[in-house]
Amino acid sequence: MSSIEVIAVLSLLAAAVAQHVKVEPAVFGFVGNQVVLRCQFVDPASSVQVTQVTWVKDPSGAKINMAVHNPKYGTNYPVDTNNRIHFRNASLTDASLVIDRLLMSDDGIYSCEFATYPEGNQEAATNLTVLAEPEIRGSPLLVKSGKSPVPVASCIAAGGKPPASITWRGNVPGNATTELTQNADGTTTVTSQYQAVPSSELDGVMLECVVTHRTLERPKVISNALSIQYPPIVTIEGYDDNWYLDREHASLTCNVKANPAASDYRWYMNGGDVPSGVRIVGHQLTVDRVTYQVNGTFSCEASNSLGRTNGNIDIFVREAPLQSGSTTGAIVGGIIAAVVILAVLVTAVLIFRQQRKKTDLDASDEEPPSHKPPPPRVTLADPAKVEMAEKTETIPLNTTYFETSGEEANEMTLTGRYSEPEGDEDLKSPLEMEYGDYLEQENPIYNGVQYPEPEPEHRKSQEFVSKGMFV
Repeated sequence: MSSIEVIAVLSLLAAAVAQHVKVEPAVFGFVGNQVVLRCQFVDPASSVQVTQVTWVKDPSGAKINMAVHNPKYGTNYPVDTNNRIHFRNASLTDASLVIDRLLMSDDGIYSCEFATYPEGNQEAATNLTVLAEPEIRGSPLLVKSGKSPVPVASCIAAGGKPPASITWRGNVPGNATTELTQNADGTTTVTSQYQAVPSSELDGVMLECVVTHRTLERPKVISNALSIQYPPIVTIEGYDDNWYLDREHASLTCNVKANPAASDYRWYMNGGDVPSGVRIVGHQLTVDRVTYQVNGTFSCEASNSLGRTNGNIDIFVREAPLQSGSTTGAIVGGIIAAVVILAVLVTAVLIFRQQRKKTDLDASDEEPPSHKPPPPRVTLADPAKVEMAEKTETIPLNTTYFETSGEEANEMTLTGRYSEPEGDEDLKSPLEMEYGDYLEQENPIYNGVQYPEPEPEHRKSQEFVSKGMFV
């Protein structure tokens, strides 16, 4: 049965049997600090008489008496604790117990018991949990580069209670393994290791260990700079592709990355010794005056405890120096030419589109409308004339007289107006009249109007409105 379950059982018993005893069910303390176990006997009605109070540790097991107070016989502490345990204010109503300089061994269940008359013993239990802040440390692990995952950093939270929690953060591909070890004093040591594939790219990369614990106000972070050992990586710098005859003080630099650091540098040319006139100081090679003797391949070799590596560079000696200005001018000229060509192309496209748009507009103006407007709606007063108009559709309708009235102002009404002749000899039907006479008889107001001669047939085909529509 766990300590929490024991506390629950004792609390239920205390509630059922000893309602007068008041304690805190759980109390927390830190190693090295002081803690108070509060216990009071509450009897407002004074219905019972208290004769003695006793504190017992592990009441369900060994049942060790820690402190006793009797008004007649005094106070006693059966267990020697170097005066670390004592009553705060010994009395039969307040039996609070003080524990100084907490040890991990003080952790456990304590029962406060009152001997009463006539009800007998009454008690209540308190669970004391001693918290221990872990000792935290972390460091990178020195490993050699390889292809298989290995631990590259370690983080330890030792002697903590409860056990600490450890996590990792950083830009290092890999995973962590965690191991818990129970100590004899009840604390726990947590060990976490981060595993990754060791490579030269990870050397010096920061990896953080984050420890979280109940005793810490905020998580503790330990930074680890990974240490991966690898053979030298050699590169040669300093050649600008402009080594020419009689150039002075041309130099090459042998750059080496290695862990541990490289300690030995050697220069070669074409696999052999460098020619005369070449000075070597450590990883620096200097040619005092360039000649054709340095036309070839230079090699720099560096070594450490893990191996030896070399880097190569080809040197070409020119007769005369490169004219950097001409090269720059050519580049600038090319850019300007490209910009000019692009501008010409854009201008040509814009001009073409403008001319095409103008041509389309001119063509649309010359074409006749694609629809013919409907003729005006007419109403003839005389049915005979309507029939006559239907038979003589080829005669232009120039004899109409329009009247508008009322809401139908937009509708044109055709009304024939004829003057009655005095004699029958002047009375002619419209069919018997000549074309000009008909117009005069039908509507005298047009007598003064003259029409131009008919146009040729090729011009008539272009007209789409008859002369009669002009009224």
